Amino acid sequence: PNCLLSALDSHCAQGWLLYGDHCYHFETEAVKNWQNAEAHCNSEQGHLVSFHSQEELSFITGEELRKHIDASDYLESIHPTGISLWMGGHDSVTEGGWEWTDGSPFRYIRWNAGNPDNYDGEDCLSILVSNGYWNDDKCENKRGYICKRRGEKSCSNCC
Repeated sequence: PNCLLSALDSHCAQGWLLYGDHCYHFETEAVKNWQNAEAHCNSEQGHLVSFHSQEELSFITGEELRKHIDASDYLESIHPTGISLWMGGHDSVTEGGWEWTDGSPFRYIRWNAGNPDNYDGEDCLSILVSNGYWNDDKCENKRGYICKRRGEKSCSNCC
């Protein structure tokens, strides 16, 4: 029975990127406000992305992102401008009490300088494409977004 468990590999559907045992999808064409972006990720059996380590963040925002994203020309055009994508963090329940929509603990943080500043009641979290730092953002803004869900398990070398 143990060899069966060890042979279970995580994999992702087309258009999703595998890191660890999760799959990530970048939506850069259709922009949505934060709530609608989360709803779309829910419809794909996931949530807006949560990050839990520098390694995970670097993988997603680094070369891997630019290598795998279909709209690479779009990314290059927005990359220098510091435009952001939605993530799953919000402090809409308690101001300053940030949480992830997937319920995981909000421990790893990477705020951009001067953030969070709650400027004009900003309760939703976006990530700056140019540097991977985070910003509290106005939830009504329409942005691209990153969904995250558990990888699908399949048996590769079952014994």
